[in-house]
Amino acid sequence: MENFELQTIESQVTDLQTIEQTFDFESNNVVTMQLETLKRTHKENDIYGNPIRGIYHYQVIERITALCELNGLTYEVEEIFAAQNKNKNQPGVVILPQVEDTFGAKAVEAHVLRRIYTTINITNEETDELTTTLVIAYHQDGIQCAIGPCVKICHNQCVLGAQRTVITYGKDKVTPDELFMRVNSWLSEFSTNLQEDRAKIERLKNTPISAEQVFVIIGMLTAMRVAHDSKDKRLSEQVGTYPLNQSQISVFTEDLLKLKQDKTNLTAWDIYNVATEIYKPMKSDFPSLIPQNVAFADFITSFLN
Repeated sequence: MENFELQTIESQVTDLQTIEQTFDFESNNVVTMQLETLKRTHKENDIYGNPIRGIYHYQVIERITALCELNGLTYEVEEIFAAQNKNKNQPGVVILPQVEDTFGAKAVEAHVLRRIYTTINITNEETDELTTTLVIAYHQDGIQCAIGPCVKICHNQCVLGAQRTVITYGKDKVTPDELFMRVNSWLSEFSTNLQEDRAKIERLKNTPISAEQVFVIIGMLTAMRVAHDSKDKRLSEQVGTYPLNQSQISVFTEDLLKLKQDKTNLTAWDIYNVATEIYKPMKSDFPSLIPQNVAFADFITSFLN
């Protein structure tokens, strides 16, 4: 029996290693992996031998897990997602033939991954409904981090305000070191921030949304998208980040109308959850996940009593 169990374990390890030997971005636009696999991918450097974005993707994850430990928090790095995209100058995934010559076709080691998304689950003070997750998006523009409650049953991420986000590019950009300082400040005040976020969720749960308001919400989201994309600056300058693009609005509307069929009395929390179901790495572009989540949270809180 012991020999059989040992053989079974060895077989499982072998299978896992086999799975992690190659990536297939030809058949899959998004591929998942664990941290140890990510660390094996090709490290992209500048002409001086330094990381292109000042730090490698896996190092961002390791720095943040180290901050979790520093603050005495229990955590788990969840699935890591890598995505291809249509950027001709800097595609999300590049395969190096010269490295394939050494490691084999589609080898993990031959891949440059520029578009990474993952979450770190923090289990301290979790409930049957909610846990807390740190979100990390690493891509061609830079690094984004956010923190907020996560709904366990559907793994819907909440980012309840810009104060729960930090970014290394754009008008509010910080340096990577400043990003880690901001994350550390979130973690050092973990309980306080958690209670504030959960209080917002309770307000959303206690705010009914009428049938008429459902259609107002759909219309407002469409108007925001149109204004944002307008060539007329009088319109486009009014909307910084829209909560949903046009294709997302179609998905959101259908899902919301279906929910209205199943649930007579909707709340602002229900509406937000329909949107956060869209803000997932298999469904949306990585760089937009955090900003759009914040934009929708700000939008739906405008309906609070």
